[in-house]
Amino acid sequence: MKLTQLKHWLKAGHGQVPKCILNSYAGCSDYLMEIEFKQQLEPLKNDNDEMMRFQSIEQVKELLHPLGITSVVLRVIDPYDEFSPDGKVSSCQEDMIISL
Repeated sequence: MKLTQLKHWLKAGHGQVPKCILNSYAGCSDYLMEIEFKQQLEPLKNDNDEMMRFQSIEQVKELLHPLGITSVVLRVIDPYDEFSPDGKVSSCQEDMIISL
């Protein structure tokens, strides 16, 4: 989803604020944003169709708070912990709600 699409969606005033997921991957210094749209997550992209990257949660707040989004879900993903000791794929993520 492009940022301009998100802005138009929020300005349309349907009263529903989309769920925003801020992904943090182990070993990476930036965050990637996904927006829940029709029960699917879509990466947030700029107008050049490039994924938007954030260096801090403060940057996320500066972008989303003026749009009326007051919280995001921070999802911490550890790609190095893919398998549990019994050989099954583990759920290697944690979610936290962050108020903006």
